[in-house]
Amino acid sequence: MNLTRQQEILKLIVEDFIANGDPVGSNSLIKSHNLQYSSATVRNDMVKLEASGYIEKTHTSSGRVPSSKGYRYYVENLKKEKNLSVDEEFKREFQVILRKKSQSIEDVMDESCEILSQLSNNATVMLGPDANKENLVSVSMVSISPTAATAIFVTDRGYVENKTFVVRTEEEMKQVKECVEFLNKRLVGTSVGEIIFKIEALKPILSDVLGKSSNIIMDSLIEAFVKFANERINSHGAMKLLGNPEYEEDKEKLKTVLDLIQSPDKLRTFIEAGDQGFVQDEEDDVTILSHELNINGKASGKIAVVGPQRMDYRKLIGALDYIAKELSSYYKLEEEDEENKEEDDE
Repeated sequence: MNLTRQQEILKLIVEDFIANGDPVGSNSLIKSHNLQYSSATVRNDMVKLEASGYIEKTHTSSGRVPSSKGYRYYVENLKKEKNLSVDEEFKREFQVILRKKSQSIEDVMDESCEILSQLSNNATVMLGPDANKENLVSVSMVSISPTAATAIFVTDRGYVENKTFVVRTEEEMKQVKECVEFLNKRLVGTSVGEIIFKIEALKPILSDVLGKSSNIIMDSLIEAFVKFANERINSHGAMKLLGNPEYEEDKEKLKTVLDLIQSPDKLRTFIEAGDQGFVQDEEDDVTILSHELNINGKASGKIAVVGPQRMDYRKLIGALDYIAKELSSYYKLEEEDEENKEEDDE
């Protein structure tokens, strides 16, 4: 991409400030990057960039720092670049995750969030897909012991939730099994967002067949589905935010970003308000950089980095794009392997 002089200067200001956190002056810019412009020319361009709202002057230095508008402009143009480099150590660790077999999509995405948090030194979040666009494919039960069993719910996006029941008698265990079998027959194909209402409608029918004690089991399953439908968010590395100077020096900002991460509804709203995977709160110095995940041809949620506006966007956009492409390719191959296996069996 060919940049105008002002675009180049803005890009360098953003990247220098991200790298060291110090306000950027015209002389340091020229010296650091061996620019072939005069100091007067660079200063004049910085004045114009400030007047346009892309950079701003700090109270403690004659240098400039990027504004929210400047960061947004930088990110929007960075996303247009092709083949952003990806940290080699990050790629190796991510490939180790993919080599593990018998993992759910949730497990893979959780581990991806963990290594992304280490790479960025910020918090990371896995946001599951909209429950209303996801359907239940099975409800099953696995016995753990004579007095304990786990009901397992699986969706067409590969997400899994479970609920463990501890019972006192064989008769109660039989009731749990019959409830699960009953629900499996009647709920398969139902969107996750509608399951709770459907279970409530089915409770009187099941109560007539198994007795009123089945209502306790059904209420427990409803509780599990409420969690499944509403808390499709897992976060990692929240404590890493303590290492950011922006939050270390302002405890109120730190409290705000931690409260956001710990509030699933607020966090989902904040992430989904983003334009092209980028959303900022300038006042509280919070930024979320996210990427859509598409698995088996279906939208499967988002993976995101949460931190201050001063984060390494070049490195993180490359890493997020890499995760999305690798997961899509990995699960596409998994699906093809299963289809080939079925054809061979026939």
